Amino acid sequence: MRNKCYLPKSFEELKGLSDEKLQFYWDIFYRYPLRGRKGKYRPLWYAIQCELYSCKLAEKYITRLDKYSVAPEEKIRRANKKRYYLAIGTILTKSYKGKTFQVIVKGESIYEYKEKTYPTLSAVANEITGAHVSGPKFFGLTGKQYVQN
Repeated sequence: MRNKCYLPKSFEELKGLSDEKLQFYWDIFYRYPLRGRKGKYRPLWYAIQCELYSCKLAEKYITRLDKYSVAPEEKIRRANKKRYYLAIGTILTKSYKGKTFQVIVKGESIYEYKEKTYPTLSAVANEITGAHVSGPKFFGLTGKQYVQN
C-alpha cells in the first residue's frame, strides 16, 4: 500500500463499512473490479491483515480465497466427499506383482490389512506397494458403480 490510510481493525468493522468505503479499500489492494459485496469481505480482510502485520499475500491465494468465499460450507463438503462407499465387511482383493492381497472394510475410514488397521485405502496401498499410490485407484474403485454423485 503506497499511501497511509486508516484500516479497519476487525472483520465486523470491515463488514459495517459503506459501499463507497469498501470500494475505496478494494481499489487500494486489488487491480480487478469489485463485483458484489458479500463474497469480497474475506479476501479484503486478509489483504488488510497482511498490511497491518507487514506480510504479503500472493495473488494466487487471492484467487483461491475468491473461489471459496462464495458458499464455503458447500466447498468444504464437496472437498471432503468420498467418491465411493463400501459396506462394512466388504473384502477388497487385489493381485499385485503375482501376489494376492485382501483388505477388509471394518468401518468408515477403517480398513484392515494383515491384522493392522489403516485410516485410508491409500495408506493400505502405500503399505503394499511401498510407494505413494491412490488407494481407490489401486483397488479399482474408479468405475461408475463405485462413483456416487
